[in-house]
Amino acid sequence: MRSKEPKKKTDGQRNISFAPILRHSVLFCLLVMVVIFLGGGVLTVSRVRSDAEAALTASHARVAQRVDGAVDLLESLASLPEFYDPQVPPIDKVRKLDRMSPYFGYLMICYVDSDILVYSDGEEPASLASRDYMQRLFSTGQRQVTDSFAAGADGTTLNYTVAVPLVDGEGTITGCLFCAIYFDEVVDILGQSAQTSGAEVTLIGTRGQIMSSTAGLPYGDSITDVLRTSALFGTTADRLEERLLAARPGTYWSLRNGSLYYTAYQRVEHTGWDVLCSINFATAYAGTLPSLLLVAGLTILLCVGHLWLVRRSIAAQMKVVDVLVHSVEELENRVYRDERPEGADFQEVLRLTSNGLTDSLTGAVTRSVFLNQAEALLKKADPRMTQALCFVDMDNLKHLNDSCGHAGGDIALKSIGYILREYEKKYGGVVGRYGGDEFVMLLTTLDDEQELRGVLDELVLRLQTNVQSGGQSIPVQCSVGVAVCRPDAELERMIADADEALYYVKQNGKGYYHIHQN
Repeated sequence: MRSKEPKKKTDGQRNISFAPILRHSVLFCLLVMVVIFLGGGVLTVSRVRSDAEAALTASHARVAQRVDGAVDLLESLASLPEFYDPQVPPIDKVRKLDRMSPYFGYLMICYVDSDILVYSDGEEPASLASRDYMQRLFSTGQRQVTDSFAAGADGTTLNYTVAVPLVDGEGTITGCLFCAIYFDEVVDILGQSAQTSGAEVTLIGTRGQIMSSTAGLPYGDSITDVLRTSALFGTTADRLEERLLAARPGTYWSLRNGSLYYTAYQRVEHTGWDVLCSINFATAYAGTLPSLLLVAGLTILLCVGHLWLVRRSIAAQMKVVDVLVHSVEELENRVYRDERPEGADFQEVLRLTSNGLTDSLTGAVTRSVFLNQAEALLKKADPRMTQALCFVDMDNLKHLNDSCGHAGGDIALKSIGYILREYEKKYGGVVGRYGGDEFVMLLTTLDDEQELRGVLDELVLRLQTNVQSGGQSIPVQCSVGVAVCRPDAELERMIADADEALYYVKQNGKGYYHIHQN
């Protein structure tokens, strides 16, 4: 028969495709990117709220400080007799107030008598009786803070007015003092607050009209009309108007001109004004984008580095696989060839078979290796010779383990393996450990069944031995079932027949052999 050439395996067949790992890694990286940018959105929501609150606090404090400062100044002046005493000439009061106005940064500080006539240096007194806030001041005796309105000789100068009554010792209102706060000054206050936090700040008057806005909202328009052009979340324009009129602070989200805004609002004390501070979500998110891109870039670098390490690890493992595959190919080439070459390195063969291919205790090959080698030996066996498969089973391993421990059982198994391997070499066969105390042995160069029986007679005697332990000698014996190879016989069938013959021995006294009869 011609020798069977071992199959050659190309490197490509042993390569592990890196594409699935790359796809999953890219998908994982994309998911991490989504999480990073969604996390940025969550952080931006928190930042938008804090920035809006900060802008509201800053703008509210500055406006309130300016109004309170004006009230405190006027009330301190109103407590002086030289201002509330009607016997002091009005011109003297006006001259003192005119000297104070530039120092305190007011457009003007004016005196009004009990007839609601306002005096100025070098000009005839003018009546302010038509002013609503003057009517309220003289009728209620309470200080007044007005919305912005047009005043002055040209009738176009916008300002805010703070007025306090002049009351004599008997509680009679003898007039009032008022000052005008520059409109542009309030605009600057709102602008500084907006610039610091990036907010849009709007000042609303007592009637809900827009008095000043860094967002470019038209002066004098109703804030309710503006809100109705936006999509509000969790509230309506009418509900917001009610809250503003009730001087109740709050917040809301809105969608205006395609942009998402967060707004916080609050009433300015001692006035009828409300301050609204809005933060654009997109603008705030753009501010966090550089940090998010940095984190995303670092994440991509980490993913790429991880992929590189994984690829290196796989390459290193594939080198080990290549060595193992080469060793198996070499083993197949040496074990399954028809003729053993001159000067074969049997130590190398033993080295190749020692790592997982042979039983370390008995020296017999493992079950899977036995099946492969036995198939190969049967295929190339000389049909003029007799082939037999022996199923060897130790009769009293359990008793031996109980009496001498597992060390005694191991000694017996090692001895049986050594004996069987002698016959393997002598009769061109192979021995394998089939189970715990079971061995299978194929002999292929027997002359006939008569020689087979002679070999079996000798074998069962040699398999009867003694194990010394603890000063006692424990006998060991084996039973053997045998199947003779018939034309076209299959290995599995021979093993089954040998197992059946072994069962026959076990049922009829043990310690001997029986040849299966077809």
